[in-house]
Amino acid sequence: MTSIWLEGVRRGLDQALDLLAGGIKECSGDAWATPMWPVSAPGDDHVFLGEDWKPIDAGQRSAFVQQWVARRSTPWSVAWHALEGLDYDLTGEMGFWMPPAPFAGHPHWRDLPSLAASWTQSELLGYVEYCRRRVSDTLAVMSDADAARPLPAAHRYSGQPHAWIIAGLAAHTTEHAAQIRQFITHFEPQGTGI
Repeated sequence: MTSIWLEGVRRGLDQALDLLAGGIKECSGDAWATPMWPVSAPGDDHVFLGEDWKPIDAGQRSAFVQQWVARRSTPWSVAWHALEGLDYDLTGEMGFWMPPAPFAGHPHWRDLPSLAASWTQSELLGYVEYCRRRVSDTLAVMSDADAARPLPAAHRYSGQPHAWIIAGLAAHTTEHAAQIRQFITHFEPQGTGI
């Protein structure tokens, strides 16, 4: 039997995913690929990796920086980041993790500047539903011992209980959903003067 606390976390994540799905659905036309806020170029110490997981050729850096800056704060990129983070943190480096197709093999942090095109609304809405199932499946079998288990060294929050990270996912997802929804509320297509 699922505890009332786990059910509360599941409901909170479900609501956060509803908000994100709403933002994705409502973001249309030019807004989908328009930066929501200015993004500075990463410093010279930022290493871009190719699909082979090796640093890119120095001659490619300028193009990667340009794409990274142009895409980093777009609604599709922010939604992708939120979903990938939620999906990854449900596993918490405690087992094998891979996002669903077409996202598999394309980590946000690595492939944002090199994707041929933005993810579509349909693809990201599919990822929302995938994450909704992952939340339900993960929490349905989570014991108190699983929740208290410290995240392994490979995780960015190494040593913290898995429950702390999972409980924080609703806030992270809601934050990015709110950014998208606020942006589309005030978006004016270029050249319309509306």
